[in-house]
Amino acid sequence: MWQEYESDYGVALKDEAFVSWREAGARQKAENVLKVCRSIRVTTAIEIGCGTGAVLKRLQEYHFAKHFVCVDLAHSAVQFAKNLCGESVLCACVASATALPFRDAAFDVAILSHVIEHLREPAQAVAEASRVARYVVVEVPTEVVLSNVIRRKVLGKPYASIEGAGHVQFWSTGSVREFLERDCSLEILENKVDLISKEAEYFGKSGLGLAKPIVKQTLKAVLPAAVYTRMLTSHSTFLCKRATT
Repeated sequence: MWQEYESDYGVALKDEAFVSWREAGARQKAENVLKVCRSIRVTTAIEIGCGTGAVLKRLQEYHFAKHFVCVDLAHSAVQFAKNLCGESVLCACVASATALPFRDAAFDVAILSHVIEHLREPAQAVAEASRVARYVVVEVPTEVVLSNVIRRKVLGKPYASIEGAGHVQFWSTGSVREFLERDCSLEILENKVDLISKEAEYFGKSGLGLAKPIVKQTLKAVLPAAVYTRMLTSHSTFLCKRATT
């Protein structure tokens, strides 16, 4: 899956389980955007790589901004998001994350929520986001953790997210920070590391499939967050702006 983005997304949007899965994770992702942006005033926001529009819909409900714009590479995704989010979306268009059809500093905030891990050239997308907005929010899964080291080095298996979600970039909490500062020339203003929600962990699981989320929830309860995030995948959210020289 996710070899031909337009056709694959069109198929996925017809799958109720896929749409429900996106909705299950949207609340936490939207709340992470709100938390890192609590110190800035937001009137206009663009979500780059809007997918189903589930995160954007949540941000609308939280009154994050007055005006919203969304873009995605897949026409089917843009149409789905537009239908979901309604008239409060001023513009929904098909565009590449590396070539956005907007003027410089057109928005207060550009949001890249779980997007750049899918891109071969993520720095170009972040640069374009920082061109069209004064601030950029980036959230990624941090997958370079102990469990995946064991999976890859000991068991000889690839990251599960390669086939399951089409990821091509993989970060630790430290390497994603270095990527934003060194490769993208951004200044990090806020950073929130968040454990994946119980709602998302348990989504679609039953029978023996419940074993893994149960173990994860147990570890969350007994381990300090700083230890857990080195063992298992978490989410890291950043508020950034262009570094001043």
